[in-house]
Amino acid sequence: MEEELTCPVCLELFADPLLLPCSHSICKKCLQDIVDNRYKSGKDGLDCPSCRKSHPVSRTKVGKLPRNLALENIVFRYQEIQSQSMTRSRKSLDLTLDFQSLASLASPSQCASPLSPDVDNIVFSDDLLESCGLCEENSCRKASWYCEQCCVAYCQSCLENFHPKRGPLAHHKFRNPVKDSSSEKQAYCCDHKAEVAAIFCDKCQLLVCHLCVCEGVGKHSQHKILSLDTALVQTKETVSGTKEKLDSMIATLSEQSAKMNEITEDIENIHTQASHKIDLQYQRLIDDLTSSLRQHRHATLHRLSESKSKILAKLRTQIEENRQQMKTMENLMESSKKLLDEDHTKGLLMRAADVAPLVQKQEAVADRLHTSKQVFQELMSDKMAQQDMKQAVATFKSSSLSCLKSMLVDEADLCQSIIPVIKSPASPGKDTPRVGNKCLTTWGFNSSSFTAEPLTFNAMWSVTVEKNASQMGDLKNGYIFGVGISFGKLSLKDQVGMNSLSHGIVCTGGNLVYLHNGKIEQLMPLDGLPLSVTIYCTIDQSEGILLAYTITDATWGDTLHGKKILIDQFSRKEVYPVFTVSQRVKMQFPTYV
Repeated sequence: MEEELTCPVCLELFADPLLLPCSHSICKKCLQDIVDNRYKSGKDGLDCPSCRKSHPVSRTKVGKLPRNLALENIVFRYQEIQSQSMTRSRKSLDLTLDFQSLASLASPSQCASPLSPDVDNIVFSDDLLESCGLCEENSCRKASWYCEQCCVAYCQSCLENFHPKRGPLAHHKFRNPVKDSSSEKQAYCCDHKAEVAAIFCDKCQLLVCHLCVCEGVGKHSQHKILSLDTALVQTKETVSGTKEKLDSMIATLSEQSAKMNEITEDIENIHTQASHKIDLQYQRLIDDLTSSLRQHRHATLHRLSESKSKILAKLRTQIEENRQQMKTMENLMESSKKLLDEDHTKGLLMRAADVAPLVQKQEAVADRLHTSKQVFQELMSDKMAQQDMKQAVATFKSSSLSCLKSMLVDEADLCQSIIPVIKSPASPGKDTPRVGNKCLTTWGFNSSSFTAEPLTFNAMWSVTVEKNASQMGDLKNGYIFGVGISFGKLSLKDQVGMNSLSHGIVCTGGNLVYLHNGKIEQLMPLDGLPLSVTIYCTIDQSEGILLAYTITDATWGDTLHGKKILIDQFSRKEVYPVFTVSQRVKMQFPTYV
């Protein structure tokens, strides 16, 4: 029993035992010490010292574990019994001393055995108490008698010397010194300390002695009395029923605790995933707004640069023209100076023929100068370029605000739901993929792309991407698909987003990305299939084409939403819905819109 009541950690009797989810118990102090030591070493949880099963027990959860009240009461009762046993041993020692005092007053002949004189012929079994409890250690003799009140084994000599048959000890009961577990647990009456409690009062639920039930004397008289066997059976049945109920309650609590632990883990996991998805959506909003504003900034600066380049080209052309005229006039002035420096009359007249060409060149320069003055006047009076460049600041602000408004509008209100029309030829040709029953699948081991009819109005469409039933394997290997738009028809082997014509949501390497012209923008990991992708295409925006998308899965619903404003050289061309599938997936359109 003591082994069952011992803590597996401190190897002492249980003190404040707590019940672990695995139904094993441990002292509260021992459990607290183990959890504190694991916390200091950077570890979480607890391994049961008995079965080594791991439990998510933290420092704050130790006090929330249920107390094992049944075990605690058993330990208390066990300690009480041990204390009573020690008390009886001390009483026996005191009685022994009294026996020695009485022996000095009584003669051996007066201490006759209360049993039959033929005691030397008694044969003892292996279960008998062999040694006398009062003999000296050097000359210890075999025990012949056992006093139930004194709880001491006597040899014949010690019985005659130390246990007189007269006086208060004369009424003690003797028996053979057999090791009887029931005798070791002998109970005494609470009101009459020297009397054995051998009667059970059913009303008071108490063991009493014969004096307690005496008519008119004992306080338990007239009470219902049960035999010890009957009382024992009833008590055992009650305790067994209580124990079964406690076991059932403990099992129920353990099951509830296990389920609550599972729910706790689920909540922690859901919280982690939800936080991650919120961070992804937050980053997507920031990136989309930043990208859109960056595009408007780039477009405004590009127009500003073009305006600057035009006016500077005119000014530089005119400056170069003026420089050429200045050079020509300087040459003419040098020629005139040489003619004027001629001192000899005949020498000047001999060069008179050079005067006429000089005058003609001067007149030609004068004509060009007149034209340059007109151009100069036009350049000086034309302030449009400066005004445009100054106006670009306000234009950028207004276009940016308009862009932000476009990003905030619900594009579903602007778009009509459609199922893109993809022509299905009678037999697959070289560059004409075959489409059947609104389900897109590849006809080879490589990916295939499909181009639908061009859009003529704002439209939205959805596809559900599923695994092919015959395909297995890791989602990071071979699961390639894409949904988006293109400003030109794609061939069978063109993948969505891999050229400058197309934009789309593409799965590659186990991740969903936004792909354009081969440039990847990470969106989110592919958690699993099936999932749905919805594309919104608004083609009547003054700033460009608004491309929005929503990624939806069965667990979280709408998981990620993003928008792109496409401002490029293709924004005024026809817009085609495009799709890419590989051999491991299939795309399905809804049965109705």
